[in-house]
Amino acid sequence: MENKEKSKNVIVCLSCIGHEENDTYEIKQRKEFLIYMGLIMGCGGIVWGTMCSWFELYIPATVPFGYTVLTIFNFLFFYYSKNFKVVRTIQMTMSILLPFLLQWLLGGFISSGAVMMWATLSLIASLSFQDTKSSIWWLVLFLVLNVFSAAIEPYVNVEYNIHMPVMWSGIFFALNISIAVSVVFIMTIYFINVRDAANSELANKHKALRQSQAQLIQSEKLAVLGQLIAGVAHEVNTPLGAIQASVGIISDATKYLTQEFPTLLEELSAEQKKQLFQLMKASTESTSTFSAKEERQYKRQLTSVLEDNEVNEADSIADTFVDIGIYENIDAYIPLVKSEKGEQIMRAAYNLSEQSKNSSNIKTAVERASKVVFALKNYAHRNHTESKVTGNILKGIETVLTLYHHQIKKGIVINRHFEEVPDILCYADELNQVWTNLLHNSIQAMNNHGTIDIEIRPTDNKQILVRITDSGKGIPPEILPRIFEPFFTTKPAGEGSGLGLDIVKQIIAKHAGEITVESVPGKTTFQIIIPVNQLIV
Repeated sequence: MENKEKSKNVIVCLSCIGHEENDTYEIKQRKEFLIYMGLIMGCGGIVWGTMCSWFELYIPATVPFGYTVLTIFNFLFFYYSKNFKVVRTIQMTMSILLPFLLQWLLGGFISSGAVMMWATLSLIASLSFQDTKSSIWWLVLFLVLNVFSAAIEPYVNVEYNIHMPVMWSGIFFALNISIAVSVVFIMTIYFINVRDAANSELANKHKALRQSQAQLIQSEKLAVLGQLIAGVAHEVNTPLGAIQASVGIISDATKYLTQEFPTLLEELSAEQKKQLFQLMKASTESTSTFSAKEERQYKRQLTSVLEDNEVNEADSIADTFVDIGIYENIDAYIPLVKSEKGEQIMRAAYNLSEQSKNSSNIKTAVERASKVVFALKNYAHRNHTESKVTGNILKGIETVLTLYHHQIKKGIVINRHFEEVPDILCYADELNQVWTNLLHNSIQAMNNHGTIDIEIRPTDNKQILVRITDSGKGIPPEILPRIFEPFFTTKPAGEGSGLGLDIVKQIIAKHAGEITVESVPGKTTFQIIIPVNQLIV
């Protein structure tokens, strides 16, 4: 056991004689295979030299012994010079030429037991320590020697007729064929294992790359969310504040209507009740909205009409009419407001109007908050299955626009040119990152003031086209070819990673699409085309 271990250590040490400090793993492997080939064929040289000597074939014996000796000197040269290219050429030349020379000296193909088959071992082994193109040239040399050997076969049979016994010729054949087949089999197994290992490593690297890309995209998402968080918080807090205020108003109105309104109804005549309900109906059906300046104008007009009809507290009643949404044609209500209960009637109408109006406000606020939360949820969602899902590009862009609403409404006009597009199988969350990065860049390019035109439409050749155009300062021509390069950015340090557009390009390529850009001062357009080759039926 100890001797076996020592032998193994010797072989390992010999295989490393050509290693250099800067060698890659692949180069080290190639050098080691060259050593292994030399050791195997060198051992074969000793065996063949011994057999030839046994039969007193001393001249042929010099060839295999010579191969072994030359191999030793070649490896010593390798150890001191580290010149892999020269050593490889010398070893291959000997490994191909000398088996043919031994065959000729033994009297030809039959009597030598096809000893030239040893040359095929060097050919096969050469694939492990040199490139395919070089191996092809050695194959050409091998074929030329074969043809030459066949041509001189009659001559060597006569000149070097050694009268080899049939039994020994058979043994030589069996030995040579067995060794050749064994080595070919071993090398085939090796190449298959190398291929499988390379495929496995490639698959693992591809998986790791996809995971890294997904993490990078998620990091970009979180970075953008960090920039949007104040705006998103405002977009949620505003409707919450509106709901809180509306609930307070509705509570006060309900308290009045439950305590005082029933008593008021009992004191009104049938005609007054009819007029009151008409007033309430007109108030709840009013949908007009006006500016404060316009409302002041209507208030002055209504006050004038009420004063002309000698209505007491005309200014206060006109104010109530405007508050409940009635701005004109109040002649039908003049008798009602001039009555003894006119002030109470207007208060009741006002409270009913406030209930209706603030209920509508709550509904609008809830819808607005829900829309923001839904957009945020969709945007932050990560597809952990790494598989395509049903998605809609138009809806994805609307989701991103919702998240950017707080920034957009302050000085940016969004012009939507949307046509209906079909649902497709896609990586929806990654496409959302595309729209986010492009819109974010557009907003920054315009310094938060300008116009963004977004066009979405299907094309005639089963594609979806998206164009995002901003009115920013544009991209300089000398920079334009580099904007999709990783880590390239024109932003100040700390403001950009230079990965945004690189990620965009990778995601579009992942969907078999393409992205192009055109830019002049005042107009920059990013065009994305995504094929619709996997429609959802």
